[in-house]
Amino acid sequence: MSQKKAALGASDLPARATPVRPASSGRTAGGKAKGQRGGGAEARSNCASAKANDAHRSPANLGEKDGAGHTDRSDGITGIRRCTVAKEAILTKAAGGKDTIPNRTARGKDTVPTKAVRGTEINARGAAGHKKIDATVVAAGVKGKNANSTADDNDIDARVAAAGKEMDQAKSVGPRAKGKNANKDAGGRKAKAAVVAGDGEVGREQELNKMLRAVIEDLRIRSDERSQASKRVNEVVDHLMRYLRRDPCFASITKLPSGSYYERVKISKPNEFDIMITVPVKRVMCQEVDIEGAFYNIAFKRCPRSNPLKQFVCDGLLSAEKMLCHLRKLIINAVKLLADSKVKVTRKKPGSPAVTLVIGGDGVLISLDMVLALEVKQSWPASTTKGLMIKDWFGTKVRTDFRRDPFYLVPKQQPFETTEDRAPSKKEMWRISFSHIEKKMIMNHGNMKTCCESGSSKCCRKSCLKLLKRLIETLKEKHPRILANVCSYHAKTTLFHACVQRPKDEMWRPEDLAGCFLQLLDNFTDHLKRADLPHFFIPTYNLLDDRIFNKINSIRLLNFIENERTKNFPIFGVNLTSK
Repeated sequence: MSQKKAALGASDLPARATPVRPASSGRTAGGKAKGQRGGGAEARSNCASAKANDAHRSPANLGEKDGAGHTDRSDGITGIRRCTVAKEAILTKAAGGKDTIPNRTARGKDTVPTKAVRGTEINARGAAGHKKIDATVVAAGVKGKNANSTADDNDIDARVAAAGKEMDQAKSVGPRAKGKNANKDAGGRKAKAAVVAGDGEVGREQELNKMLRAVIEDLRIRSDERSQASKRVNEVVDHLMRYLRRDPCFASITKLPSGSYYERVKISKPNEFDIMITVPVKRVMCQEVDIEGAFYNIAFKRCPRSNPLKQFVCDGLLSAEKMLCHLRKLIINAVKLLADSKVKVTRKKPGSPAVTLVIGGDGVLISLDMVLALEVKQSWPASTTKGLMIKDWFGTKVRTDFRRDPFYLVPKQQPFETTEDRAPSKKEMWRISFSHIEKKMIMNHGNMKTCCESGSSKCCRKSCLKLLKRLIETLKEKHPRILANVCSYHAKTTLFHACVQRPKDEMWRPEDLAGCFLQLLDNFTDHLKRADLPHFFIPTYNLLDDRIFNKINSIRLLNFIENERTKNFPIFGVNLTSK
């Protein structure tokens, strides 16, 4: 600045020239920034008016004082001060973002986002003010009012740009912005981790889905094996039925196929068949043996001498043991008449309601159970009233139709004692059976009548049942003594209860095989943990009663299942790399 003054010459400068501070430097008495009322166009208009007024001032007024007590040193300086006040409004509005009245104390709320920005702006404003005054003095001495106006315009533009840049920098590094960015980054990392975890879970489920589909494919019975096995079985059964009908006791018997093969849920090999030999009985009384309502003593209301079954009545009760023994003798005699010497009758199994035959020949050995069953065409026992709750699954009408069907009684003894005085009657005991209804439910398992039919939507109910049966069967092979009382009927009953809980077909989509199977497995393990699996038709009869099913063995079975589940069921023995 001193060099510029020397170049101009002492005669060009006004007498006693001292720096004059602007009327508003952007600071209040308290040191806070304040804005200015009005926009940029208004400020320029004020500046122009100030210059016009200074142009009409006479040299005699150069030494007068203004209202603030300042002495005007030249007509140019006064114009400069007024222009400066007006143009200060532009900078203050740009920096603070709010219009305030000039020369008034700040209103309590800062118009600049952060204290750091406000402080920086004030310092920049003060420094720019000093530089502006020096430049104004020089410009006034050299070029006069026009040079002063140009210098002020350039100065304000520079200050606005500088203030805007500093505000942007403060916003980018301010504590609040840092916190938001940090939270955003942390949220992004968590979201990314969740996506990765979700992808991993989806990948594992897809892998399990692929493996279970391979298991189902391995469990599928080939059509040629099915046809060969059914042909051999039908030949034996037809021969036995013809022979049995010669006996007066079984003259009116019928054949009722049942079991997993005829339900189309048989796995691996067609090596097990169940045929019920139904004997119709009329006007009988079913006396409950226990409170569970599954076992009964049967007595005829009227038993004339012409009734061929009278020979099996003992103490007024129809003896299950005597009738089954008579059936067994007839079957043994019938097998002797078969031309095929590869059919054998096995030894009697304690508590079994069937006469078991083994059919040899080409292919696998076939086990054939001929089950004796009484057909009772009357109302179902009272113990079944709260059972078969399939309203949401099949509908009320289907349930009513099912209950109009007859029920069956098979010669099965109660597996545990209730009272000592009833122990001798176990030989006359019968157990109620609903195999024919179970077959209908499995074969027509959909909530919609067309489920799994050709050209319609499919479900994975049967596939899940096959997988659970396979798991139980394989575990029994590895631990026969521990799991002796576990059977496939536990798996079937679990499926029935699961279908009531999840009745809609879309809840069993084939593409969700892994999830549906794991859910069914959860249902089964829940029953094991509670030691409670109600018979689907007789809710009061617990299939996992601790008198039948040892609690320690239940815990062991749970551990076996959990171990297989953790390792993605290596027990199924599927090698995906070879698929």
